[in-house]
Amino acid sequence: MIKTVLGEMTYSIGWKNTREISLFHCNYTITVKLQAYKEESNLPIEQLRSCSMYVDHEEEMITSIEKLMNDFSSNFSDRFIPKTLLFKKSGAIALLCDDVNNPDEGIAICLFPEKCVMSQDDYL
Repeated sequence: MIKTVLGEMTYSIGWKNTREISLFHCNYTITVKLQAYKEESNLPIEQLRSCSMYVDHEEEMITSIEKLMNDFSSNFSDRFIPKTLLFKKSGAIALLCDDVNNPDEGIAICLFPEKCVMSQDDYL
């Protein structure tokens, strides 16, 4: 177990915990995941900076997610289900969402270093 600005995290193919977010007036419990290939205690500085940036600017990040989703789909809440807030080792941040219409292909709402929406396959 490690303690981060995102709270205590346990290792299970990456460091994980859960977090509540609200998008379009709907509440979701998502998994927060710090990418890690082994249970290492020293996380990359870029990843730790991204975690701090997210916590310090969470409201702005949520606003960005909602704007990106509105631009991408007019029926976000009917089609996409937020599942995982992923912090890559490089410091990149994305919210991964399942697609109800296509269970094999979700989307990644990229928040840092650039803001865009792409398929999860392309992001991962």
